[in-house]
Amino acid sequence: MNFYSFTAYIRYRLQAKTRHGIHSPFVYAFIDNCLGIKSNLSLEERIDAYFGDAIKWAGDGFDVEPGDAVFIMGIRGIHKTKQQTQIWNDLAANAPGFVISIDLYSIGLLIYNPDVKEKQHFVLKYPL
Repeated sequence: MNFYSFTAYIRYRLQAKTRHGIHSPFVYAFIDNCLGIKSNLSLEERIDAYFGDAIKWAGDGFDVEPGDAVFIMGIRGIHKTKQQTQIWNDLAANAPGFVISIDLYSIGLLIYNPDVKEKQHFVLKYPL
């Protein structure tokens, strides 16, 4: 872990929240049913199991064409370097169509959900 990622981790831990104070039913369910369950799976494997075919990982060669269904784009290593953090922050704020962003320190999730109209950003504590 380099100095930047260490300081980014400290900032993350100070900002990160558990399910208490989360007012999005979608994110609350994600915390309860994915992050909050004891498992031997890695974080990425848990996310894959929870979202199934709805998640695609950046760099795996896919086109983003959200429709009427929930679509999730997973991004690895969002706080490894200052540049990666800047890219993540830009995507979380400006990625067209994606209304929910979730920062889990090592992984970022951009979520297209046609039922959510207002842009929301969450920094979630993991492990809980």
